[in-house]
Amino acid sequence: MSQDYKVVSIASAASGRRQADSERHASLPAPLAAVRDRALTYLRVGLSELFDNADDTLFEKADRASSNADQSLFFDAMRLLRLKRHLIEKACCDGLENEFSTLQSGRAAASTNTLSFDLDTLSLVQPDELEQTVALDGMVSRVNARNQLGLSHLASRLGSLVGSKLSEANNPLAPVYLVQLFSDSCAPLDLDIKVRLIILKMFERYVLNSIDSLYADANGLLKNAGVLPDLRQDGMPVRPRSPLTASRQPQDGAAGASGGADAQVLSLFGELISNWRHTSGDIGLSALGAPSAPPVPSDELLSMLSNFAGGREASRGGTFEDLRGHINRQLGEQLRQTGEVRRLDRVDDDVISLVSMLFEFLLDDAHLPAALKALIARMQLPILRVAIADKSLFNRSSHPARRLLNELARATMGWSDHDNLQRDQLHTLLERMVERMHGEQMADAAFFEQMHEELAGFVHIEQRRAERLEQRTRDAEEGRARVDAARSQSARALNTLLLGRTLPVFAVDLLRETWSQVLQMVCLREGEDSAAWRNAVIVAERLVHSVERPVQEATDQRLALNDSVCRALCKGLRLLGEENPEDSPKVAQLRDLQRAALRDAAQPELQSSAQSDAALHTGNSNPQLNEEIAEPGAQYQVLPGALSDDDGIPVLTEMVLVDVPVMSGCDTTEEAELIEDLPSAAATHWVESLNAGSWFELSGVGDKPMQRCKLAAIISFSGKYIFVNRTGMKVAEFSRAALTSHYEQSLVQLVADDQLFDRALESVIGNLRQLRSSRD
Repeated sequence: MSQDYKVVSIASAASGRRQADSERHASLPAPLAAVRDRALTYLRVGLSELFDNADDTLFEKADRASSNADQSLFFDAMRLLRLKRHLIEKACCDGLENEFSTLQSGRAAASTNTLSFDLDTLSLVQPDELEQTVALDGMVSRVNARNQLGLSHLASRLGSLVGSKLSEANNPLAPVYLVQLFSDSCAPLDLDIKVRLIILKMFERYVLNSIDSLYADANGLLKNAGVLPDLRQDGMPVRPRSPLTASRQPQDGAAGASGGADAQVLSLFGELISNWRHTSGDIGLSALGAPSAPPVPSDELLSMLSNFAGGREASRGGTFEDLRGHINRQLGEQLRQTGEVRRLDRVDDDVISLVSMLFEFLLDDAHLPAALKALIARMQLPILRVAIADKSLFNRSSHPARRLLNELARATMGWSDHDNLQRDQLHTLLERMVERMHGEQMADAAFFEQMHEELAGFVHIEQRRAERLEQRTRDAEEGRARVDAARSQSARALNTLLLGRTLPVFAVDLLRETWSQVLQMVCLREGEDSAAWRNAVIVAERLVHSVERPVQEATDQRLALNDSVCRALCKGLRLLGEENPEDSPKVAQLRDLQRAALRDAAQPELQSSAQSDAALHTGNSNPQLNEEIAEPGAQYQVLPGALSDDDGIPVLTEMVLVDVPVMSGCDTTEEAELIEDLPSAAATHWVESLNAGSWFELSGVGDKPMQRCKLAAIISFSGKYIFVNRTGMKVAEFSRAALTSHYEQSLVQLVADDQLFDRALESVIGNLRQLRSSRD
């Protein structure tokens, strides 16, 4: 058998790969290879547990999601992780294996980029990268704190094996490298920041939390192999934390901002604030006293603020000028008592200035109700105290104090300056919470977290109550719109059928008053595209045909048509709720009209036949026969408005020409007559981009003042925009044209629903940057 060189043996290729792997593995010293294999096994097991539990974790997040968008986000992430988990695991293991190979070749492991910030890139509009960096740094810090001695020994032993000094920063088993390796492996998935932080937290849980055993095993393998066996006993005792310190420790990886990150962010803020002081002429408290004077510790500054917060001026919303004066007086009092010159620390002074700017922006916001501004003004001192105690307030979006302010803004979205809030339960709760903030001596992050949970729980209950009423309002409006749409469709069908015809008045009334209801009922139940709707329209057409004089139609066919129309009318009456429609006077009158139409058609034929006989037999005419033939016609002419059937019941035969619509439609859309009346493209685009659930400031509704309202629904049947207040009650409705006109008159405005604290901080940063640019 000849060998085909175009065919490659799979077995040979696989053996070639195994040979290459074995050569690469054999190139490492045995102790280093053992450590690498132990690390790869540990990483594979940890990643497998991570992805095995990722489905359950993301499913729980999706189940508790507050919106459909978030739910879809978590479900999409679940599917993507299922598809890509093996690629991520392979990328992590290959990356770790390559780093061990670079160690043997004499190159240090690639160090991970440290946290770096830049004034021109610091932005809170897109905080994803900063938040992820802070989360990664927090995870690394926690592992380093637990394994400081073990990592140091491992770096020394690995360095002795490869013949070069190995620091903790370029150790392939250092947490900073493992975390960055996993983060880079997940980067191609382009996950949302919410999902990324969840996955990183799971990496910490399933990989980093038990990594202490890996470091112990690696040191043990190297020690048993004779690599620096005389180092001190591995394992570093963990110093117990005090209850107070433990209570202040952040609970989640995303929120665990390190002191280094906080210091870097605050140093950038400090540079911006320094430029602002130079331009505005402001003299910071840190400049008071000699440059070499010892700064006031943060704890002592918090004690000064507590004394100020206990005064009446703070509870009423004292200004930061009053605060600076209070601190300056305290420093002067210490100088008189001890003779020691003290000054404020530069970082704490910058924090005071930054918080002052934030609240100045909030209190100048024209879109915030006056009642909310009054509450925010009284929260300045509690926020300042927690900002001095916990500097991560400015670079951690999940900080409890920030979440509380944002939740406060969302909860009061429906307030307006014209509302009477004396008996409002939410206003009472917020008043009580602000009082508690001023009375609390330890207003730290844990205290604000408790406040946030209390407010969020109350708002959740109020929202559920408002959503129920809002849903009833929405259902009622949708039902009314469906009825109006069915009425319009029925009117169009009957007007098209009747216009231009001359029919008995009774038939027109029957179609307008009775059969129109049948059409509406069928349209509501089945829709205007259904077979039932088409059949109902056909019945109306046949009813009209049955009361018209037949032309060239066989009598038996007409009788069959009349009978089918009457049966259909009975079914329609039964649909409307009549119990015995066969005995209805409407059905009897219709049958009489149909018979009258047949008799009316037969009369001209008899007259035509009699005239022909008279013409042929002019000399032998029979006057009595002529009278008998002409008698029915003479009776009909005498009573043009009624006939009598065999039972003596009068048959209404009065005719009417339908030259106007018999039913008025519900379409009230006004078409523009002039070009000037057409809406602008910007207004049309704005209205088309609206989504239900957004809040608006609405004016020009009757004699009501400006009010805050929410767009509850956009009714597809009628194109109506339904607005409700914060309790869920309807306050206004607009057609698309009316809402467009309202927008062009500046009577409706969308209320920003973004994060209040983040928006304020972004504005302050933008103003400081602009000030620096103008100065440069």
